[in-house]
Amino acid sequence: MTLTIKGVTKKYRIRSQRSIINALNGIDISVARGKTLGIVGESGCGKSTLARLIVGLEQPTEGNLLWSDSPLGQGVKNSFKSYRTKTQLVFQDPYSSLNPRQSIGACIGEVIKTHKLRAEGEVQPRVLELLSEVGIDSDMQNRFPHQLSGGQRQRVAIARALAAEPDLLVLDEPVSALDVSVRADVMNLLADLKSKFNLTYIFISHDLSMVRHISDEIAVMYLGRVVEYGSWDSVLNSPKHPYTRALINSIPEHTSVRGIDFENVLEGEVPDPANLPSGCAFNQRCPIAVASCKVNVPNLIIVSTSQSVACPEVLK
Repeated sequence: MTLTIKGVTKKYRIRSQRSIINALNGIDISVARGKTLGIVGESGCGKSTLARLIVGLEQPTEGNLLWSDSPLGQGVKNSFKSYRTKTQLVFQDPYSSLNPRQSIGACIGEVIKTHKLRAEGEVQPRVLELLSEVGIDSDMQNRFPHQLSGGQRQRVAIARALAAEPDLLVLDEPVSALDVSVRADVMNLLADLKSKFNLTYIFISHDLSMVRHISDEIAVMYLGRVVEYGSWDSVLNSPKHPYTRALINSIPEHTSVRGIDFENVLEGEVPDPANLPSGCAFNQRCPIAVASCKVNVPNLIIVSTSQSVACPEVLK
């Protein structure tokens, strides 16, 4: 099964300011079953908005989401309900995403009961099985979120997502709130689960090293647009777009686990999404911008079988 996102745009109207925020602008990406698509970019580039659209928490203003070539969304009978069951979101902060008044066992069991995935007498054994899958001892099932460490809470959040028996997991900054010492453990867990259950991942992060560790393909986003897209090897080892190059150049040599603070990568501020610059959104910060960059909005151009870039200047 393949998730395809075609021409997706998301706009928010701010009535008090009589303005419109362009959160997403013509997103075209896809991810095949059993693969991982990494999405990177600065804060405010639209990554989390895209995540909410993918799992159905919001609807696109324009464009379509296709699941195995079947359209999803409002007005499409029954398709979205079944898709929502097979798509789960793991949030950045596990503490805020778990019910503080519910034991972790009850939290996971509630998902199983809601989706009617097991008979009543089979729910509890399934809860213990899921806790074991994520490395949580069965004797911790009656504990509450505040009694767990950050890493343990995120493992519970992953177990809760698995309880729905999904095909696709959207991982929105799943390790950024964790201590560096436990990030690798959670990343290894995600890799193991993906292999065991043939899961599809959309891995969203501001940490390019984490994306490199787990992804098959990478989409680089800037102000609601994908500016570079392709296999992780092509994008990271032969970046084309000036923005991607800046992100890659910020990684210390011979470092595979150190994170990146994108806010300190480039000079200048990210433009206001309610007042986007004309032409290429990156032109005000781009070191190779020319006059036409302030007029024309670049589309993704295929440069090889494994890479596309939204910058005609780098191809000259």
